[in-house]
Amino acid sequence: MLRNQREWGLLAAAVALLAIGAWVGLRTPKVPRVVSLRMTAGNATGIRHRLAVEFAKESRALGFNIEVIPTDGSEEALEKLNSGSFDLAMVQGGLFDDSIRNVRQICPLHVEPLHVLVKPRLLEPVLQNGLQHLQGHSINRGTPGSGSYALATEVLRFAGLQIDEVGSSPDFYSDTKSYAELLGTKEIESMPDAFFSVSTLPSPIANALIDTFSYQLIPVEFGEAFSIEAMAQLGAVGNRSLIDRRHVFATSIPPFTYSVERRTPNRTLPTIGTRLLFVANTNVDGGTISRLLDVLFQSSIATNERPTIDASLLDLPTEFPMHIGTQSYRQRNKPIIAGDAVDYFEKVLAITATLAGGTFFVVQWARQKARRRRESSFANYMERVIAIERESLHNELSANLDLASLIRLQKELADLKSEAVTKFASGQLEGEGLIHGFLALVNDSRDQLTRLILHQRENIEQLAAEQHSSPDQVWLQQSKERSPNSSQG
Repeated sequence: MLRNQREWGLLAAAVALLAIGAWVGLRTPKVPRVVSLRMTAGNATGIRHRLAVEFAKESRALGFNIEVIPTDGSEEALEKLNSGSFDLAMVQGGLFDDSIRNVRQICPLHVEPLHVLVKPRLLEPVLQNGLQHLQGHSINRGTPGSGSYALATEVLRFAGLQIDEVGSSPDFYSDTKSYAELLGTKEIESMPDAFFSVSTLPSPIANALIDTFSYQLIPVEFGEAFSIEAMAQLGAVGNRSLIDRRHVFATSIPPFTYSVERRTPNRTLPTIGTRLLFVANTNVDGGTISRLLDVLFQSSIATNERPTIDASLLDLPTEFPMHIGTQSYRQRNKPIIAGDAVDYFEKVLAITATLAGGTFFVVQWARQKARRRRESSFANYMERVIAIERESLHNELSANLDLASLIRLQKELADLKSEAVTKFASGQLEGEGLIHGFLALVNDSRDQLTRLILHQRENIEQLAAEQHSSPDQVWLQQSKERSPNSSQG
């Protein structure tokens, strides 16, 4: 009797699913309403603006009317997007601004490299002596308020040139010509000695400078050092960074990008870059964002990029909070259980029931073994944390605190935590209770190291006052002393 009821129940469920499928398949598709949006992608002469115009053109077929309006750069675009003047924007990543609260990330796109070009006469000196050789020359960093300007400023600071909080420098002359003004210049004498620009490849302005005035691309080979240099600035007092270096990547410009005949560049050119971000105001409807993602992943922009732009980019770490429409899109595209899985699960359950008694003890044995393995893995991590604590205590009890060792221990602790949490998130380590205990131990060790570093900072400020020198210089000197990597700094 029970079996008959179950069979009739399964039959009813199957009929219901078939009816729902027929209704979904045969119903008249709903024509999407036309949505009007305002969008910006920076300067009208840049390739980023061209990408936005092409995206707007292709979106019309799916019910969008997107007006693309130029701005001076990514910082201005973010400010206007934050205020609600725009609905959408394509902006340079890595820009640091605590006041941007109404911007949400739709999707990260490709990495845009930083182009650094110099006049032909400066090529060899800059290649031999580095960017500090630009001291005394004119430099165009892009329009103030643009992402190029922000990144170029931080790169020049990193190279050793002095730049104040408003962007002025006693070390070089700031050329403020816009891209349009540069493109309209006829005489090379009126052009800046060096030019910086962040752009999707190929950069129209870089191409024009190379073709018209024979500007030369130079490498930026300190990409990794630039990204991690913030660690060495721990506790330092100085200019507020314009760039979030966590979102600056070492990248490259492929050979012959700008000229096969001139071999420009003549090899893979190392540089740094930031990721192009597709962002929206937080008030844009979530359904609209999901539809825009459909447009994006089907557009010529996505298929022409190398590597291609697809939904896997949505799994990358976000620079702004993820838009609710993007969250819905990701959820919508997860695999679901098909209707014909009912019969499959019935068979699996039947087989499982016959084997349940025999597998019970095997499962218990496997659980015990897995538990011992998890405890052993976490024990190894905890022993490494305790070793760091022991070295920190030895440092604390010594006559003088070794700042370089404290910074090294803090980095080792951070790397250890990152490694363990990554393995836990990927399933290589298991155990909720164990991970909580491990993190508590790490936090205690980190607090101890932070306390010692802050104490040494106070000592450094007192020592600097006695020596009539800068706390930054004393801090940097002590952070390099006795450090195994100090010769590379």
